[in-house]
Amino acid sequence: MGVSEVESNLVHSLAHSIATTSKHLSLSPSFQRCTLASWIREHIRKKECFFYETGDREGVCKCGYPKIHHVDEAIKPEDFVGESWNRHRHICEVPTDAYGDISFDGVGQKTGKYVRVSTDTRPEVLYQLLTEHWNLTPPNLLISVTGGAKNFYLKAHLKNMFHRGLIKVAHTTGAWIITGGTHTGVMKHVGQAVRDHALSSSSMRGQIVAIGVATWGTLHNRHALVDVTIPVVCVVLDGGPGTLNVSHPFVVRPPSVSISLSRSVSSSLSHSDCLVCFPPDNL
Repeated sequence: MGVSEVESNLVHSLAHSIATTSKHLSLSPSFQRCTLASWIREHIRKKECFFYETGDREGVCKCGYPKIHHVDEAIKPEDFVGESWNRHRHICEVPTDAYGDISFDGVGQKTGKYVRVSTDTRPEVLYQLLTEHWNLTPPNLLISVTGGAKNFYLKAHLKNMFHRGLIKVAHTTGAWIITGGTHTGVMKHVGQAVRDHALSSSSMRGQIVAIGVATWGTLHNRHALVDVTIPVVCVVLDGGPGTLNVSHPFVVRPPSVSISLSRSVSSSLSHSDCLVCFPPDNL
């Protein structure tokens, strides 16, 4: 069992034990992010090419991605010497490394969630992510909006009718709106309808859920979505039976800083390289 798997099992066991032993204990947002990240890495995977072979275009692999988007091991793969590129053998699934929160321009302080997933991800896993971990209310209806991906002009009165009708149906039925997720064609009009609703006073009456399912390769600046880490500060006020286990995820998963205000806890954790302890004299 690898180190990452041990850490993941520890976090899940800890979260389960806390939830079952105390109904009055509220998990901190930092700890919730830690457990969510572990769950995503365990259950959601992405596809990656492990054998670079130049295709019809210079500098582009037969998988469709440029050479610079391959891991170093894929450039000179010792395991595939003498082979020709084959998508079934040379494209493998690995734990995803792109997930987190994203802010959209023009919608105030609204933020959304994102995750990169393999096309073979089971729908049940995605539904669990959306409802249990991202806390979306289960839908009564799914609205899948399809149409041209090229930009087109829509007359003002037709545009207003489309916007009002879409938002009304989604709001009254508790639906999820699902599109191809890009800012082009009919998908652009759906996004504008949801944005206008979010900026209007009527948005106070209920949330509109819009889910974009876009191809990873079509996303601009997609590499900024990979391995987004935020430093987490864990403050330990006093030691108890579960203190070491609670503090462990913050200590082993950088970037993190743990601050202990208990002398007993400080002495127990002081050997960690990424732990900062400040036990006051009166404790």
